Amino acid sequence: MYKTSSVNLIKNGKSWQEICFTILGYIPIIITFTIFSIFITQTWQFFQEVSIFDFFTSKEWTPNYSNAQFGIIVLLSGTFLVTLISLIVAIPLGILAGIYLAEYASNKWRGILKISLESLNGIPGVVYGYFALLFLTPFLQAKFFPSLGGFNALSAGICIGILILPIIVALTEEALIYLSPELRNSGYALALTKQEVIRLILLPAIFPKVLSAITLATSVAVGETMIVSIASGQKPNLTLNPFDSIETITSFIIRVSLGTVEFDSIMFKTIFTVGFILFLATFLLNTLSYWLQNNQEKNENTNKINSTIFNNNVIQKKQDNFFYTPPVEREIVNLKSSISFPRIILDRTLKVSGFLAGIVGIVFLIILLWDVGETGFHRINWTFLTSFASRRVEDSGILAGLVGSLWLFILSLIMVVPLGVGSAIYLEEYRKNNALNRFLEVSIANLAAIPTIIYGLLGLEIFVRLLKPVTGGYSILSGALVLTVMTLPTLIITSRSALKNVGKTLRQGGYAVGMTKEQVLQQLVIPRALPGIITGVLIAQIRALAETAALIGVGAKASVRFLPPLSWEGLTSSYTTLPVQIFYWLQNPREEIQSLAAAAIIVLVVILLILNLISLLIRASINN
Repeated sequence: MYKTSSVNLIKNGKSWQEICFTILGYIPIIITFTIFSIFITQTWQFFQEVSIFDFFTSKEWTPNYSNAQFGIIVLLSGTFLVTLISLIVAIPLGILAGIYLAEYASNKWRGILKISLESLNGIPGVVYGYFALLFLTPFLQAKFFPSLGGFNALSAGICIGILILPIIVALTEEALIYLSPELRNSGYALALTKQEVIRLILLPAIFPKVLSAITLATSVAVGETMIVSIASGQKPNLTLNPFDSIETITSFIIRVSLGTVEFDSIMFKTIFTVGFILFLATFLLNTLSYWLQNNQEKNENTNKINSTIFNNNVIQKKQDNFFYTPPVEREIVNLKSSISFPRIILDRTLKVSGFLAGIVGIVFLIILLWDVGETGFHRINWTFLTSFASRRVEDSGILAGLVGSLWLFILSLIMVVPLGVGSAIYLEEYRKNNALNRFLEVSIANLAAIPTIIYGLLGLEIFVRLLKPVTGGYSILSGALVLTVMTLPTLIITSRSALKNVGKTLRQGGYAVGMTKEQVLQQLVIPRALPGIITGVLIAQIRALAETAALIGVGAKASVRFLPPLSWEGLTSSYTTLPVQIFYWLQNPREEIQSLAAAAIIVLVVILLILNLISLLIRASINN
């Protein structure tokens, strides 16, 4: 019966459902090509007015001056500096924490530490910026570096390192967990301690995946916007001194976006040109990370076979009286003859170091919540929750930000769910293994990891400029469309994972009773995958609620003193959101205004924690 229905489908061509899913599936490629075409066009126009030689060799960056200088090296040096600092923080801590979670931690501690580290991913960039500016910098000035400026690269780099830490931890832990137990057992059979097994056998085996994690983390660090915009000073400065104020590519784009940029002006073309450089850098890093991960997975089975052959050859050579010791085994032989006490100390040192690295998330969250609570909790009252922003601090509130965030949450939810789930269904159920679909996979991976400010520039050109008659320009609708495009890759990845987890048995059972592919999807697969899809939706919308940079790029206001009506007029009206309002408050040096930002952060974090808790409960119900 199944064969007959399959033959009829082939004769009649593709079903309308498959055609729809195929169209939705290729949306990420359309987005990727749109980004390329827009940025290349604006960059080409920029270099018609600015010398490409001067752009890459000049040591001055003064685009706002009458005698403008466009030396991109100034912004690149700032970007490189904060990225380097973040990697110095994140790489050792991330690898140590990943080792501890995979090799040492009990189930109880593993759960606690994983939740705390995952929570770092859900904290908005403006909150990290607040922490860097108002806690970390004063702390470093008082305890370690009296000469440290109020705005500096060091605090921004450290906070970016904490931000990217969960990426390295998660991928390192995952790589270690999925290694064959035979690797560990072979080391223990040679009387190695746990740290020797990890150092000599396990880490070399997962090196490509660790390198992939570092590459992905580097991409995120390069593209981080709000932390450097708040904490580093937004001052163009050609320096590698971490104590100095600097400006990165992303913070420059934000600084320009805070004002009104005239379309087709040299400044408009400038932000797209530096944005294109940022896009290319992160695109290459993300592609390298994706390739490393997939190449390692493809080679794992081959490596297992080669390992068996290799070991057999070693045994055979020893039986033939050849003096042969492979490099790793030679080191193991030397270790066996060493004193046991230092080896035990090293093992315990690794365990303690891993534990200390693993609790970074808990320590950071405790300090952050304590500092924010002490500064802003007294500001939270009914007036604060139900009032518009005001020049009088005691009368100022977050009503417009809350309502704006709710508007964008609902609108982006309505748009992203059919697009994301439909694209995931195509990828998991209909995709064929050809070059175009392989490029589609790479496109989704890249779109999920590129800086959000790139989406802000994309929205500025398409939704604000080209579609202004429809969207109203700088409007709620433009903001919702940007968030939809930005969160789409995340929802595609999570929904596809949910569909994959259903397994083949259920599908084959449906086909066995004569159901078509569409019937199997509608009646069996999607209902079973629904909890996982809902979790993916929540993860995507949490990201949308926490977003700041992309919305500033499409004109979110510092404050709005009205509530958009529930009409088309409301869709095309101006707006602000809670993270955007926090960012603008942090630009004000007055302590009472910064206390308002702290109070708003408390409200935002509570909302995000509730959504994260719902997501965790759904995930737990799936696992059970």
